[in-house]
Amino acid sequence: MEAIERRLRALEDHQQIAQLRARYCHVLDDRDWPALAALFTEDGEFHGLASAIGRAGILAFFGGTVDRLAEGFWHFCSNPTVDLAGDTATGRISMQYLSVKQGVSYVSAGHYDDVFRREGGVWRFARRRITFYYYAPLSEGFVGAPTYITPEGVPLPGRAPERAEAAL
Repeated sequence: MEAIERRLRALEDHQQIAQLRARYCHVLDDRDWPALAALFTEDGEFHGLASAIGRAGILAFFGGTVDRLAEGFWHFCSNPTVDLAGDTATGRISMQYLSVKQGVSYVSAGHYDDVFRREGGVWRFARRRITFYYYAPLSEGFVGAPTYITPEGVPLPGRAPERAEAAL
C-alpha cells in the first residue's frame, strides 16, 4: 500500500504546484500584489528585470515597478515540468506574455525556472527566475525585429534568423 500512497502523494503534489503556477498568472494579471507575494515563501526570491528577496521585497517590486510597466498584461504558461524531492521541487514552465504599453501591443515569450517548497502542507515558490526569449511589438511579430533581453531587462544582440526577404 505504501507505493500507492507515494504515487497518490506525487499526483497531489503535481496538481498543487500546477495550481500555484496558474494562480501566479491570474493574480499577476489582476495586479493583486499582496496575493502574488503570498505565493512565495517568507524568504522567497524573484529574479527577472530585477531581483526581489522576501515577501516584502517581492510586494515592493511588483507593486512599485511591474505595476508601471504596461497598461495591461496577460500571461499564458504551458509545457510544465516538475521534479519532486520530498518537500521541495524544481521545474520549468514556458511563458507567453502579451501586453499593452503606451497604446502599443507587444508579444513576448520565455520561461520560468522554479524552486518550490512545501511549508505547513502548502506549496509556494522558494525561487522563481524568468528568462525572456524576445519582446517585440505585435505588429512586427516574434519574427520581426524583437528585442532579446536578459532576466534583468538588459537588451541582448538579436538572435533571430534573418528574415526570409533578406535571404532572397
